[in-house]
Amino acid sequence: MHHFKPFTLGRSLAGAAERLGAAATLLALTTLTGCTTHHWAGVASSQLPPPPSEAVRHSSRVIVALSSETQEPQCVVGERLHPVCFYNLRPALERGLVRSLWPSFPEVAVGSFADARPGDYVLQVDVMLDALPPDQSGPGWSAGARARFRLMRDGQVLRQETTASRSRPHFAYGSPLGDGATEVIDATIQHIVSSVFLVQEARPYQPAPLPQVAALQFDEPARARTAAAAPNDQTTPAQASDKPAAPALAKTVSPP
Repeated sequence: MHHFKPFTLGRSLAGAAERLGAAATLLALTTLTGCTTHHWAGVASSQLPPPPSEAVRHSSRVIVALSSETQEPQCVVGERLHPVCFYNLRPALERGLVRSLWPSFPEVAVGSFADARPGDYVLQVDVMLDALPPDQSGPGWSAGARARFRLMRDGQVLRQETTASRSRPHFAYGSPLGDGATEVIDATIQHIVSSVFLVQEARPYQPAPLPQVAALQFDEPARARTAAAAPNDQTTPAQASDKPAAPALAKTVSPP
C-alpha cells in the first residue's frame, strides 16, 4: 500500500505558476526545480453546462475566492515513485465556477474578500488533489479531491460543506492522472454550484415598474411579401403574349 502526503514547491513557485500560462508554468517549474523526475498532470477547464437543478435568483453578485491553501501546482509523493504534480488547478476551478454560477447570480467575478462590496456574496473554495493507488474498486490509479467551501454575505456564513470525490480507477500512474483530476474537479464544481443554487435570497430584488411597450405583429416580413407579389404582377402580360395575334383586316374602299 502506498501512502501519499501532499507537499508544495514553495511560495515563490506558486506565485510564478499563477502568473504564467499552463504550458509556461510547466517549463518554469521544471527549470526552477532543476528536476525532471516529476510527472506533470494537467487539469483541463470544465466544459460542462450549469447543473440542471432549479436555481434561486439572487439579487447581488458573487465573488469566487480560492483560498491560499489551493496551491498551484499540487504535488503528491509516494514510496519508490516519482511525484505527480497537478497543475492548472486554480484556473480550472475559477473558470468552471464562473461558467456554472451565472443562472443564480446577476454577476460572477473572480477575486478575494477585499473585493466584496456591502451585499455581495463571497464563495470561498479550497481543493486538494491526491493520487490514489489501485484497490478493490479497480485495477488502475485514481485521482481524488477533497474540498471545502462556504458561501458568505456581509460576514455571515450562509452555507458551508466539506466534500470528497474519486475518479474512475482506470488511469496509469503519472500524467494520465490529469484526466482523473479533471473528472473530480468537474464533479466538485457541479456539487458546489448545485448546493449554492439552493441558498435562499434574503434581500430579493425589487425592480421599478417599467413602461408598457406597444407591439404589432406581422404575418410575414415585408420583403417576403414583396418577393411573393412580384411574380403575380407578370402574369397578365405573359398570358397576353401566349394568345395568337389577330389577323390584320384589309382596308376596303367603296367604288365611286
